[in-house]
Amino acid sequence: MCGEREGCAMTAALPVPRQTIEDIVRAHDETLELYERAFSAMEIADEALQAAHRRAHDADGGQLYVFGGSSNVDEIQQFRNALVLPKREHYMRTARKLLANGTWANLVKMTELMRLMDNESKEQLRAQMNYVPDKVTYDGEVINQAEIDKGLPPITVGNVYATLEKFIADSGMIFRRGIANVFSKLDRRFKSHDGFKIGGRIILRWVFDGSGYLNSGAIRDKLIDVERVFSVLDGVAEADFQSALKELAGRKVRGTTGGAQSEHETPYFKIRAFKNGNAHLWFTRDDLVEKVNKLLAEYYGEVVGDARTADDDPLENRKMTPAKDWGFFPTPDKTADDLIEFSPLRTEGVSLRILEPSAGTGNLARRMAAVRTASIISAGQWIDKRYAHTVDCVEIQPHLAHALTELRPSINRIVTADFLTLPPDPIYDRVVMNPPFDRERDIDHVTHAWKFLKPGGCLTAIMSAGTEFRETRKALAFRVFVETRKSEWRDLPAGSFAECGTNVNVVMVKIWKGANEQ
Repeated sequence: MCGEREGCAMTAALPVPRQTIEDIVRAHDETLELYERAFSAMEIADEALQAAHRRAHDADGGQLYVFGGSSNVDEIQQFRNALVLPKREHYMRTARKLLANGTWANLVKMTELMRLMDNESKEQLRAQMNYVPDKVTYDGEVINQAEIDKGLPPITVGNVYATLEKFIADSGMIFRRGIANVFSKLDRRFKSHDGFKIGGRIILRWVFDGSGYLNSGAIRDKLIDVERVFSVLDGVAEADFQSALKELAGRKVRGTTGGAQSEHETPYFKIRAFKNGNAHLWFTRDDLVEKVNKLLAEYYGEVVGDARTADDDPLENRKMTPAKDWGFFPTPDKTADDLIEFSPLRTEGVSLRILEPSAGTGNLARRMAAVRTASIISAGQWIDKRYAHTVDCVEIQPHLAHALTELRPSINRIVTADFLTLPPDPIYDRVVMNPPFDRERDIDHVTHAWKFLKPGGCLTAIMSAGTEFRETRKALAFRVFVETRKSEWRDLPAGSFAECGTNVNVVMVKIWKGANEQ
């Protein structure tokens, strides 16, 4: 497994020998041939059975079904249905699909790949290997072949070798993604851990039920995933790994009366169980915590917080040097749609002036320009008089700013500049933005953009998820800034920016400026 190389998840060599792959594929192919021969034998038997039924009619003159033959006696039903054949092509399609799914499951098990995955990734792989029943027309035509083909490829030596090689090549990323999923999904309303870095303790809610047993379901799966991560990094072979948490789940660990808490220790954790069902979990292996944090850093890249802010006001201590590659990750279509829907742009009969401070390729700008004000009611009548909003853009990269000119006249004004160097001009009703994320630059951009809003205006932004729970001075100050105003946080799905090359988890924030606020 991991050995001395902390960043690895599995060795680079394919763990299933080629000879084994060839033997398994040969067994797969020979099995299909045997099913073909078996069906041919069943067809011969069916012909003999039909001949027996016809000859029986010569003997009983059709009276078999008059004297008790039509009753529901089990042995009579078994006699009648002893051989009911489907069509050969349907039988063999079922055989191929069943055998392929089972063979792929066996091969994946041999790689120990499942052990590197978090519970969610395992479910996704199982779904990919699930049996998909045929949907057929009255004439027997299969109409869901595309759905069936979404599974793993047909069993051939070439396909198996290529697929397993890809699995192994991706195993490091699969493991790092699994670690990120495990820790980012723990309840981040508690500030003792961070989705980008783990410390010595995690606080969890509702770990134990009212009877004092470890809750089944999602919370237990999360804890076992954490335990699994540590065991892999500890070099424990799968055959030797015993889940202490599973053993803990089988017995009462917390009293419902009397003492308020109890403690239990496993090879990797010390767990303190509280009467209210919550738990504090301490990691007892600092060396493994360090390895986890290195892998999290590899997964998330440089998009992490910077705690070194010495200025009295951390929100004014901005990083004026542009981010690497300008921190440019274009807003994916689904995420852009989510942000536009989240933003209050559909006003009644009023055209808004909107600023997008980091316009990039215009995925947000073109959507904002397409929004029209809502119809209004006047004297009890709907008036369908809709106005387009006025959208201004700022973009630091000249070639992208030039490309935005193609959106005119939908876009009103395009400024080529570093947004953080522009003097604030509070003329905008709305600011909608997807700023750079790295080293808390998203906070810098959002707080600067805030100064461009009119009193009563609203800012909506995509930000790093760490902004909502990170413990740096800047993040703490920003949360105070948000919480003292009318605001709303909303999570976006994990991997929302994966197609753009970053695995950072993101949220949306909406902040209203007070009517008397400058």
